[in-house]
Amino acid sequence: MTAPQPIKVLFAIPALDQAGPDRVIFELLRGVDRRRFAPSLLVSDPEGHYLQRLPADVPVHILGITRTTSLRDRYPLLRALRFVRGAAPDIVLATLRMSFTIGAIRPVLRRQTRVVLRQANDLTADFAQLVKLSLVKHRVARALTIATLRGADAVVCQSRAMGTDLRALLGRRSRLEVISNPIDVDAVQAAVAARTVARLPGTPALVSVGRLAHQKGFDLLLRAIAQVRRRHPAVHLTIYGDGPDREPLQDLARSLGISDAVTFAGFSRDPLPHIATADLFVLASRYEGFPNAALEALACGTPAVLTDCPGANSEIIAPGVNGQLALSPAAPAMADAIECAIAELGTYDRRGITEETRRRFGASRIVGEYERMLTSVLRGEA
Repeated sequence: MTAPQPIKVLFAIPALDQAGPDRVIFELLRGVDRRRFAPSLLVSDPEGHYLQRLPADVPVHILGITRTTSLRDRYPLLRALRFVRGAAPDIVLATLRMSFTIGAIRPVLRRQTRVVLRQANDLTADFAQLVKLSLVKHRVARALTIATLRGADAVVCQSRAMGTDLRALLGRRSRLEVISNPIDVDAVQAAVAARTVARLPGTPALVSVGRLAHQKGFDLLLRAIAQVRRRHPAVHLTIYGDGPDREPLQDLARSLGISDAVTFAGFSRDPLPHIATADLFVLASRYEGFPNAALEALACGTPAVLTDCPGANSEIIAPGVNGQLALSPAAPAMADAIECAIAELGTYDRRGITEETRRRFGASRIVGEYERMLTSVLRGEA
């Protein structure tokens, strides 16, 4: 009896560099069962951290660099259509800008090709912010995004909260799959063990990782640190990351009188050993999809303080067990949560935090959930 052919799955993403969604796709490409799936990759950018680390058996097709502001380059509809039709995958799984690209060409793909789109952020919160920047442009973009998501065979969201948001926007007919992001806990532990680094400054030592932009709420975090410092004068926050808000945030730290309590360490390709030395990981996001930096911190065993904002945060944090959850994305709430976590530092079981992270979000478990979803979508199951 002839063995069934592996399901051909084309993963589509603009680049496979170091962003959170990039790492998710990398884990899927690396982890799916080769007896059941034949993965391949479609990207626009020929360079990237994870692109260089792909298994040798993953074919990669590059559409062309998309570092311009041209809509044709950012959303390469015709090039993607030609390639997908020629490659004839059984399933295309797309995320970020590729979700719109693949979703837009969905009506003219082969009938047998299934399309799964992965939403990377809470859609309502994301467009609420974008509309402030350009009312007409982003209202149109929001309508087009919703239309493409409705046309998919399935939409992956990373938390129950995101699922609730998308259900309200897409309606009952759309198939939604709630699948958390994966983390390779062993790889995180190995990265930590491979380097000896000095302990971060501060008593307690706090660390944060993220793009210095409005979504991540670093302005809220700095105001929270100013409040925490009144009771913990030796507290210090080290921030790894860069972005458009770096200079305004440095100015804010000076105006709050906490420049000596905050280090802007810039972007780091390997922050994990530093995160592992911290007492707490802190992030004051206004909204999220699934904060991979926080997941990496928990894999290190470092307790985390996150905001209860749109996205997955409230489903990651177990208060008193692996950190604390600020009641809202606001500076006073974040300060209260940090102070509560500081009071609990002696009670956190760091090894237990690592193992609980493995149990809930380990790569093998999450990849298995994707495998079950992809098989079900191909079979046309509800």
